[in-house]
Amino acid sequence: MLNSRTPQHDLRTPIPRRADLRAAVSPRHHAMLSAHLTVRDRWIARMVAEHRVLTSTQITEIAFPSRRAANLRLHQLFRWRVLDRFQPYIGRGRAPMFYVLDAAGAHMLAYEDGMDPAALRFRPERSLGISHSHRLAHLHGVNSFFTPFIHHARSNPAAHLDAWWPETRCTRHFGDLVRPDAYGRWREDRRGIEWFLEWDTGHYQLARLAAKLHDYARLTSATKIVTPVLMCFTSPRREAHARSILAAALRDLPRPDEVPVATSNAVLIDQQHTAAAAVWLPIDGHVPGRLRLSELASAWPHLAPPTGAASDDAESGDPVRLRPPPAMPPWDQTAELTWRKQPTDPR
Repeated sequence: MLNSRTPQHDLRTPIPRRADLRAAVSPRHHAMLSAHLTVRDRWIARMVAEHRVLTSTQITEIAFPSRRAANLRLHQLFRWRVLDRFQPYIGRGRAPMFYVLDAAGAHMLAYEDGMDPAALRFRPERSLGISHSHRLAHLHGVNSFFTPFIHHARSNPAAHLDAWWPETRCTRHFGDLVRPDAYGRWREDRRGIEWFLEWDTGHYQLARLAAKLHDYARLTSATKIVTPVLMCFTSPRREAHARSILAAALRDLPRPDEVPVATSNAVLIDQQHTAAAAVWLPIDGHVPGRLRLSELASAWPHLAPPTGAASDDAESGDPVRLRPPPAMPPWDQTAELTWRKQPTDPR
């Protein structure tokens, strides 16, 4: 059974797929797509482009009312060459389909952004090559961390995922100082918090992870913004072991309060179905137990309210990079409707 804790060695060679009748990418095909793709289809394609790969389970969480509705539409997007897919062999059970961007989807997004598709240098085989990457399990785990936030916020008007940046986007903006696995910003019950995520798969040396706290301290010194670091480990036992190492590393920093750290583990998050629940335990936060994500700021009174990264929209005019999608579905949140107005119904 596939979950956020599935190790890399269990995601082996993809199962060979049966032959399918798929459309040929041509000017006539692009004209057909313009009349049939909905707001939801376009947002899903942009999310897959931004986060490299999403499973059918994750796409159901963020965009559909049921798995059946998701599978029917995703199969159509696959036939139209908007998305491609593969299914890893996991040994026990059956993995969901993993979806990546395909040629028609890349061209559609480029035209939406006023770009020459050739400038993207998109190659379908490179997009599908993630199926053989040794980082597939890590990427799947990070994406599984964020998609429940969207699922929770879609049915809760008091909650909203303001930002979800993948590792590649974080590297472009912060890579000269630190390379987090993701960046997020969350609001719930009028309380907000932003964070960098470090996702542990169990194979990374904890000493190397602790050493990254010095990099985060350098980032704080450079930006003058204190941003918490959330670290998620594979099991409660590994989390407990890591906390002692992280606490020692924090004591070695000149100003430990500039790098607030909280930890959790994938087992606990899976039990609660979302990382927004009471699963976070700050290090040196002087709190009696685990806190909800929206309550974490209370453990660090010196934190300023999140105002959003200055570079949130910095890539919107990049001539060789697609515009990132809003973190929340544009048809579910009134505030997002200005992002892209479409006359078609998102059904």
